[in-house]
Amino acid sequence: MDFLNYFYKTKNLASNGKFIITACLLLLLFGNYLIPKIKLLPKTEQMLTLNGKNIKYNDAPEVSQFLQSIKQNNGFLCLGTSESGSINGGNYYNFLNSDPEIQNSKFSILGGAGRTCGLYIPLFLQHKKEVESMKVIYFINPVYWGNNLCDVDNAYWERYSNYAMAKNVNFDDVDETIYLPILEYYDNLNFFLKSKLEMEYLLHSRRRAFFHDLNYLLNPNDYQSQFTFIADSKRDLALDSINNANPDINLIDTIFNISKSFTHKEWFSQVNTECDYRYKELKGFIALCKQLNIDATFIVGPINKKFIINYASSDLAAYNAVTNNIKSILKDEKMDFIDATNISSRTGAFEDHQHHSSFGAYLIYKKIKAHFYEK
Repeated sequence: MDFLNYFYKTKNLASNGKFIITACLLLLLFGNYLIPKIKLLPKTEQMLTLNGKNIKYNDAPEVSQFLQSIKQNNGFLCLGTSESGSINGGNYYNFLNSDPEIQNSKFSILGGAGRTCGLYIPLFLQHKKEVESMKVIYFINPVYWGNNLCDVDNAYWERYSNYAMAKNVNFDDVDETIYLPILEYYDNLNFFLKSKLEMEYLLHSRRRAFFHDLNYLLNPNDYQSQFTFIADSKRDLALDSINNANPDINLIDTIFNISKSFTHKEWFSQVNTECDYRYKELKGFIALCKQLNIDATFIVGPINKKFIINYASSDLAAYNAVTNNIKSILKDEKMDFIDATNISSRTGAFEDHQHHSSFGAYLIYKKIKAHFYEK
């Protein structure tokens, strides 16, 4: 009590305030040097995924730990957009991880709406040694050639990557094809946006010493608890009702091949035949995989043909053309790929106009399994 009375006396407030401000400034300026960094832990189990903010700001050592956990366990890294996200009933990587016949490989995932292959380029270039020779599966959804998705999108770049982090990528000895998708994102930014993103990155790096390194130094168990690991639980998938090739027809609008709960048919988008950004992005990612000896397999995903035929039949030819163009690029580049387009007309394979259902994911899982394990 005597201390508080002393501290709050009017004549002492000014000097105490100066001390607090000075101490805070010193911590901000030198905290990064005074607080020990979190060190990379020894070999661990394979992680399922990683927090998006860790990827966006290229947080160390979380990103390195995630990538190394995949390579050290001879696993696969699955990449994709929203169709590779979480699905009630399971997505293709969930089924792969649950299959008792697949014992020596596990499948990690980085996915999300708009997370197309170009967004992984800065990450891979920042971690060349860790991704070199890694086994990667990239899921291509042709709907990203539609009017509303076909061009570079600042919002997606700022959600999953960061201008300041991407700008620091070393482009020495990198093919122009690889960094072209990144440069097109840069060209969309004016001086003020670049300054804002630089400041955001700087503030994150400054506060990291206190809210990350110091926190885990004081609570070391919390560091490991932030990760999601792949559960070692196998089951007979043939006994799972959602996977036995008999989706519940009562829940499906069989004319449009969508869930009856989906009520926004107008979200469908026409293919933009003038925009070539997605092709350049795909070629850049392929070139990067070749340069880093990444063992990449591409999945050419299905389109909801029944929906297109019944909602906008004149657009089907353009979607088929995009799908064929993607296959041609993969063939010309001699890339390994899985053709999942024959799922396009399967009843129950889609949740809406563009996203596959859990049953669709099961069909895709079967194709992946056949490609790698049933040759």
